[in-house]
Amino acid sequence: MTEQKAQPREQIATHIYRRPEASEQSATTVGASTHQRVVTRHREVQPTAGESYVQRRNRLYSARAKVPTHHAPTPRRARTLAQTGVPAAGGLKRPLPPYHHTPVPVRSGRRHTHRLGFLWRIFGFFAVVVMVILGANFALTSSAFRVAQVSVVGTHNDPLVSSIQHMGMQGQNIFLIDVVALTERIEMLPVVASANLAKQWPNQLQVSITERTPVLLWQTAHGTYSVDRHGIVIAPAAETMSADALMTVVDTRQQGKISGGRGTEIHPGVQLNAADIAFATAVFAGLPKVAGVTNFSLRYIDSMPAVPANTGGHRGYVVESKAGWTAYLGGANDANPLNNRLIELQQILALAQREQLSLATIDLRFGLRPVYTLKQPQS
Repeated sequence: MTEQKAQPREQIATHIYRRPEASEQSATTVGASTHQRVVTRHREVQPTAGESYVQRRNRLYSARAKVPTHHAPTPRRARTLAQTGVPAAGGLKRPLPPYHHTPVPVRSGRRHTHRLGFLWRIFGFFAVVVMVILGANFALTSSAFRVAQVSVVGTHNDPLVSSIQHMGMQGQNIFLIDVVALTERIEMLPVVASANLAKQWPNQLQVSITERTPVLLWQTAHGTYSVDRHGIVIAPAAETMSADALMTVVDTRQQGKISGGRGTEIHPGVQLNAADIAFATAVFAGLPKVAGVTNFSLRYIDSMPAVPANTGGHRGYVVESKAGWTAYLGGANDANPLNNRLIELQQILALAQREQLSLATIDLRFGLRPVYTLKQPQS
């Protein structure tokens, strides 16, 4: 093929032809051969050197373009049993030899790299430990984290605010301050119902206070105190806001037996019987509304006088009217509801007004059998 490609561009045409008879005869006379080889050439103009290079290049490009770049793979012929000794398909396969694991030896360079990595991890661990120790030391000893201000919200009670701010919280480290213990200590104050202490970084504390709400005044031989609905003695009446708007219970009991014998005298922080406080509050609210009695005082006594229908007295409330009569209401644990007792009192007062009776005592402790006495006429 190289010889064919190397042929010159000029095409040489060889023609063998026979001359006519006349010519043959004339040729014989001359003595020449009857057959003559004639070579003819193309009469085209021979190209210059530059043109022949361009043409050769174009033909080369066109020849390369015609040659396929990818050849389809020829199917391989399956090897026969005679050639391989194994059936073409479905035959037995020769088992592989057993594999024996052999450890790959570690190069000395890798061992050196592992040692360096291990040492770097140790150094990094100790660096972290040192940084933690330095940071903890700074946090525990720096003055930037010592409590500088304690703010109290939720109350306008200046004595309460002052007592909270002087509990020794200022100057303590804010990380070491015991929030739970301080909250319990604040809630032990009689005037505080609940408290919440929160840290405000970096050096402030905020105390949220919910005060107890007094419902009445409890007067004893040692003083008058405000009491909430749970029976907690809050503070002296002089230190209680809006104390003039509260009703007063006069306690004439022996002070050694208050609250079922759990204390020696009434003072802030002592808890009275919550049922007695609720009963007294209901009397102050219901007596003017049901019985129409507005001008009275309420006393709490150890024992009430015995009457013929009663086997003995017990602690309870006594209403002393400015009109001159006394009504024994009993206590909160009596079977007769308070509202029934007040209705009976209203009916007896209405009867006394119709009959022009001068009532002395009215005992309402026996359910549907109220007992009243009249004043003895003066001789």
